[in-house]
Amino acid sequence: MGARRSQTTGEVARFGLVGVINTLVDYVVFITLTIVFRIPLSRVWLAKYPSSVVAMIVSFILNRRFVFRSQQRAVWPQALRFVSTTLVGVFVIQNLLTQYLAGHQQYFGRTAFHVLGAIGLADLHFSFHGRTLGLTRSFTIKTVAFGIATLASLTWNFLTYKYWAFREDGQGEER
Repeated sequence: MGARRSQTTGEVARFGLVGVINTLVDYVVFITLTIVFRIPLSRVWLAKYPSSVVAMIVSFILNRRFVFRSQQRAVWPQALRFVSTTLVGVFVIQNLLTQYLAGHQQYFGRTAFHVLGAIGLADLHFSFHGRTLGLTRSFTIKTVAFGIATLASLTWNFLTYKYWAFREDGQGEER
């Protein structure tokens, strides 16, 4: 029991690291697309789907080799299970929740923007593509929506990757 718990603890730690990398990739692509193409809050899904595809490719490679250390030669069955799991986690759970929290239920994003304003951080500005940008209400709402939706999909992803997509029995063969 102790070895199995230790293995799971290591997987959770590695999954967390990979999650940070994937989330940064996803977030940078998402925000870049919303800014470059001036996507309004009501249509952020137009940026979220392509950013999710890029993050999914990075995620499969890192989860298979680094997190769950799969030794399976049959990559395609794992890839199919991974993709189906990720499609639900990212394209259903995360994307719909991002859209809902950015477009319809903005309470958390507006509250975060209010807190940033109260502590003086809403006045921060930075340059991107020759444009000066700040922590606007829109930017904050999108970021908070993205963050909450990401947390929801993380739990789904870990459990389904561990117990289905990259599962192995005691001999290392797929069931």
